[in-house]
Amino acid sequence: MKSLFIVNRRSGAKRGDVAEMIRQHCRDQFEVVECPPKENLDPIIERGRREHFDAIYAVGGDGTVHEVAKRLIGTSLALGIIPTGSGNGLARHLGFPMHVPDAICGSHRVEVIDTAAVNGIPFIGTMGVGFDAWVADAFASAGVRGVATYIRVGVGGFFKYEPQMYQIEVDGERLARRALLIAVANASQYGNNARIAPLASLQDGLLDLVIVERGSLSGVARLFAGSLHRASGITMRQGRRVEIRRPAPGPAHLDGEPIALPATLTVEIVPRSLRVLVPESVRRI
Repeated sequence: MKSLFIVNRRSGAKRGDVAEMIRQHCRDQFEVVECPPKENLDPIIERGRREHFDAIYAVGGDGTVHEVAKRLIGTSLALGIIPTGSGNGLARHLGFPMHVPDAICGSHRVEVIDTAAVNGIPFIGTMGVGFDAWVADAFASAGVRGVATYIRVGVGGFFKYEPQMYQIEVDGERLARRALLIAVANASQYGNNARIAPLASLQDGLLDLVIVERGSLSGVARLFAGSLHRASGITMRQGRRVEIRRPAPGPAHLDGEPIALPATLTVEIVPRSLRVLVPESVRRI
């Protein structure tokens, strides 16, 4: 397999010289390039297609994976992931080891997964509005990355964030909820094994809507235990199309990356639209 590794040295925790690890451990034909600003990624992806690479690896965190992956949707190029970020949500869902040499050296197969889009903007794993979008925005502005910063930002806002009223429609079913947050998930987790949609699959052709009506410490525990669907104050639905209407435009996140979006959001599944490399040992994605 001919692979192109796009390395973001700024991602997450310090893990040594990842580019050198790739050169030492990769058995296939490969090339390593530095990750440029996201607006300059398109020429690299196009070169990968033109020069007949089989896979393009996002070497970084969830933001790097998001930017690389969305450019591979609908192409013959497969997405590979070397997780070096602080959360690594999609990598964890797909079963990639967090130890960099193991992620490089492991045996992989190609699977085709669903992606999603909100108001036509693609994402891979999760999107959301409400408290989690507020946290994503505050985390991006915090300066220092890492789990400790994420926890500090989240705890700081947990008890003062005011829920909003939302009108939601899922494949024709209408709901009205005053919610702390609303997540629409294609994959199961935000990162760090915080599983917002523990039953989600990347290959079922469905989105998992999660409405968290109020915050509680027991809900946080269930988030990390993979049992949020059993918690009180949680509404979950599955569907191919979700419409969310909120009081005003404002913050949202796509795969953990903050973005400002309109008051009305239309989220749709895009079935079997992205080729990904998955560890051979992983059965269900």
